[in-house]
Amino acid sequence: MSSPAAPAPASESARQWEKRLRRALGDDYELLDELGTGGFGRVYRVRDLHLERLVALKVLHPPLIQDPEVLERFRREAQLAARLNHANLVSIYDIGGRGGLIWYTMEYVPGPNLAQLVAREGPVPLDRVLRLLREALSALSHAHGTGLVHRDIKPENLLFERDGSLRITDFGLALALRGQGKLSGAISQSGTPRFASPEQLLGERVDGRSDLYSLAAVAYFALLGSPPFEGATAVQVLARQTTNEPPPLRESRPDVGPEVEGVLRQALRAGVNARYPTAAEFLAALNRAVKRDGGTATSPIGQMVNRIFRPR
Repeated sequence: MSSPAAPAPASESARQWEKRLRRALGDDYELLDELGTGGFGRVYRVRDLHLERLVALKVLHPPLIQDPEVLERFRREAQLAARLNHANLVSIYDIGGRGGLIWYTMEYVPGPNLAQLVAREGPVPLDRVLRLLREALSALSHAHGTGLVHRDIKPENLLFERDGSLRITDFGLALALRGQGKLSGAISQSGTPRFASPEQLLGERVDGRSDLYSLAAVAYFALLGSPPFEGATAVQVLARQTTNEPPPLRESRPDVGPEVEGVLRQALRAGVNARYPTAAEFLAALNRAVKRDGGTATSPIGQMVNRIFRPR
């Protein structure tokens, strides 16, 4: 399994790294502040000095771009991702580089990512999780229809606008930078691939159903504050996945009806063919489940109806 690369070469101090980056950005971008770091690179809020707008700029970790084949694969995937046009996808603007550094710029989303939101506020209300799922599935349906698979759906890649709408970032770049190695994919800040599908962990060929698996795992994380299958290593995560027994949602979240839980459990099946075949079918099943749960005693609506019409 590939581990996250260092944010800068060991020989460079933080001050040297920032000086190097500012010099590379030159008169194109004004460096404002750092937004975060991950396995692929550091993200900064910058001002595009030519277009006079705020953008997010991700600088790839230098060790990732030493291989010309990796760099070419990244450029190709980024160009494909830049063609996507959907309200719930973060748009890629440009790819650039100078002074031995490579970066790409994208829309700046001011809100937190899902991991930050859960860390700050705890488990997410059901209505907000349902909105997240609907918007994510709409975006995935659009991208999968063009032949692009994200391969790295995880809380850190799900950003929120100020109005609560979802924006998915880093579309299709995981394969380009990490490759299709065994035990790879959807590595979270903990360093373990807790949101990757079993086929990703095994290094097998993946398609859109892998993204659907990861999204269902993210939904569990949003509802419970932890992913459905924990493990200190990728092998431990994989062993738990193959049991097809995620933690029961309704023990901790009685607001989640049995139909919605059933939909999420199906999307989390270890066998690829046992899951929903497309994002559109996942979304249709979710919408049917929400309607069915609307009349059950476990849903907020059902509880209200029971209180009103309870025999006296």
